Amino acid sequence: MPVVLYLVLHMLTPSKQKRSVSDTGPGVMRRPFFAGFTAWLFALGCALTCSTVMGQPSTFAIWKGDDMVGKVFVDRRTSGDRTHYSMNSRSKVMVLWPQHIRTAMSTEYVAGRLAACHTAVCVNDEVRDSSSMRTQGTKVVGYLHPGRVVPAASANSWTTARMYYEEPLGQTAIYVESVLRDCALAKVGAGIYELTLPDGHVNRYVYRNGVLHEIQVDRLFFDLVFRRV
Repeated sequence: MPVVLYLVLHMLTPSKQKRSVSDTGPGVMRRPFFAGFTAWLFALGCALTCSTVMGQPSTFAIWKGDDMVGKVFVDRRTSGDRTHYSMNSRSKVMVLWPQHIRTAMSTEYVAGRLAACHTAVCVNDEVRDSSSMRTQGTKVVGYLHPGRVVPAASANSWTTARMYYEEPLGQTAIYVESVLRDCALAKVGAGIYELTLPDGHVNRYVYRNGVLHEIQVDRLFFDLVFRRV
């Protein structure tokens, strides 16, 4: 979900803390960064949500069948040549036992180019996933939980954050902030697009007159729909 869709569905499985060769690199020393960043990002999200009158806020209800299980709050702000997108959600999904899920995302553009993005997810107050990408001069630095350094550079100006506000006309790939890479996008109907994530799952975006109305996620055990309020 979008970052939230991708992360919510992956949060329902136990987290894996196995180390790989890449986990023993510089990223491991940055584990405290993720904990601190998560707290900062949720605080930032709360501040943005509370002052949405200054931006371009939108709200989506999260539906599981006939039950509304949460809400997603998105916002877009522009100042000079900078555009900032934020997304914050809270939901409660019952899968064997209650899963209280909080997600937050921050995406920033400078002069029309992606400059930074951060995501964080907590399930029952436990950090399950996070990502961070920032440009530093001519370099692009990316990290994925639990501390892996990853290549994160992309010339793609389209992100899942931007898809909340614009229909991706003519686009064939979207930079997904939660995985720090481009993912394939296909138009399958009038105003309908399917975004294929690295794990093979497909999220469907439905636009009407250029405005995003729904994000549909179909899974084996349950379906989720994000519907504009």
